[in-house]
Amino acid sequence: MPSSEAAFIEAPAYALTPLMSDEEVAQILRVTIDWVRSHSVEIPGFVRLGMYYRFQPEPIREWLGGCLDPLLEVGDVAALLKVPQSWVYQNADQVPGMLRLERYVRLRPALVKKFLEGQTVAQ
Repeated sequence: MPSSEAAFIEAPAYALTPLMSDEEVAQILRVTIDWVRSHSVEIPGFVRLGMYYRFQPEPIREWLGGCLDPLLEVGDVAALLKVPQSWVYQNADQVPGMLRLERYVRLRPALVKKFLEGQTVAQ
């Protein structure tokens, strides 16, 4: 076995970050896999591997505000703010962490948490 192959095999697994599947990204964004595939070029870190849609986790983490926690849906935020869902839709641009994914309105959990704790939040 050549030494370069041996070095690769002996490298610790934690040094390599696996790509994320389209299904994993759909779960984080709380949208369908079809939506992820049709908008893949708009999602940071997109890599096409033949027929497979894969994503680099770090660009997605940065895009989502530093974490890969599933985004909050309007109903989740309405319950946290104790307001109707219609209010969240009407005022989504003023709620910290808002992310529009075409017809979907999602919110970044880390920024919503800071807002609820009374911290100043930059959009």
